[in-house]
Amino acid sequence: IEQRTSRGGRKSTVATLTEIYHFLRLLYVKLGTQHCPDCDVPIEPQSAASIAARLLREYRGKRIELLAPLVVARKGYYTDLAKWAHKKGFRTLRVDGTALPTAKWPRLSRFKEHTIELPVAAIDVGARTDTALHQGLARALDFGKGLVHVLGPDAGRVTVFSTKRACPSCGRSFAEPDPRLFSFNSKHGWCESCYGTGVAMAGFDAEQTGEEHWWNDWLEDEPQPCPACEGQRLNPVALSVRFRDRSIADLTLEPVLRAAQLFRRLKLSVRERQIARDLLAEIRSRLAFLERVGLGYLQLDRAAPTLSGGEAQRIRLAAQLGSNLQGVCYVLDEPTIGLHPRDNEILLDSLAELTRHRNTLVVVEHDEDTIR
Repeated sequence: IEQRTSRGGRKSTVATLTEIYHFLRLLYVKLGTQHCPDCDVPIEPQSAASIAARLLREYRGKRIELLAPLVVARKGYYTDLAKWAHKKGFRTLRVDGTALPTAKWPRLSRFKEHTIELPVAAIDVGARTDTALHQGLARALDFGKGLVHVLGPDAGRVTVFSTKRACPSCGRSFAEPDPRLFSFNSKHGWCESCYGTGVAMAGFDAEQTGEEHWWNDWLEDEPQPCPACEGQRLNPVALSVRFRDRSIADLTLEPVLRAAQLFRRLKLSVRERQIARDLLAEIRSRLAFLERVGLGYLQLDRAAPTLSGGEAQRIRLAAQLGSNLQGVCYVLDEPTIGLHPRDNEILLDSLAELTRHRNTLVVVEHDEDTIR
């Protein structure tokens, strides 16, 4: 655990470096309440009949294709899926927007995320095809487990409808929340203007990670918050999921000390306790470790490049305390550098805890109290 200049890229934060953010993402998937980003009302189920009525209203006189989503943004070859569809009588599957034959299934790219849809029906929407629309919709929703993708006359434009999640005000449908929705390292969650960095960076795109050294050099001008997400890194759908009336971005604005107090005082129902017991234990313990190494003042969304060398080292130390590994040899390079003397004792207690887990510590140090 060294003193080093490189502390991580623009997409690394105090919360991600300590894995607190991983558990917060799961917490929001399991206990968050989704809201419509346009209407700000809670999402609720809608019936197949209401979806059909909306299709009749929006696509009357136009030809649409009803697609059942089988795979959404997942890696794999999906040979067995093609065999299953072929046995069901489907000659093609729509893979990433292109129709592929189920009989002679090509080898898909292993490292690319694929979206695979089952073409259930093509319908000219109107009064005469009302029965066919309802039947096709029911079949698509069955295959899609409550979801249907509608391919309209605009080539390539797919609209998602759901019997499980829709806005009661505008009718917009939403997919089931996924941990990737809350990740600013993933296209599923990041703000499409800043790609998850939270700042306006000319020339930055989806192919870059923010780890590149020149971005840190460029940001020695004070960086300006991204105007689209206002520095919150995530897209509007992700920011519209709330737990105790807070988005995940609102929660990570809190400093470690305040966040620890919030989670200590958190009152849950019996059902919520059963669902989130293990997640909350991990979040609370990791926040406690950050407090113990003297970093209670840091905001959870503090970007890694803005940390001092001593802060970055103590964050890595807190992450190791939270890992509960045993039999590891840790080498620390001047862990007390830059610390106020009152924080030294906190740090030394943390180092002692690592040894109590049957680990070995080798410490390079010049401070006499630390040496003793």
